[in-house]
Amino acid sequence: MSNPYGQFEGTPLWEVINKGINDLVENNDLEETTQREYIVGYLCKLINESMAKSD
Repeated sequence: MSNPYGQFEGTPLWEVINKGINDLVENNDLEETTQREYIVGYLCKLINESMAKSD
């Protein structure tokens, strides 16, 4: 199954969110139970949609 959020991969937004999740996981503040691509992709989608609404 392909990643439904592939359009966001490699974008600056993706990189920032991925780094933030990495930091939280390394600090034991977050435990991932879903593949990282889906977590980061979903958050990118939400942010992208909220920015589109504010235009």
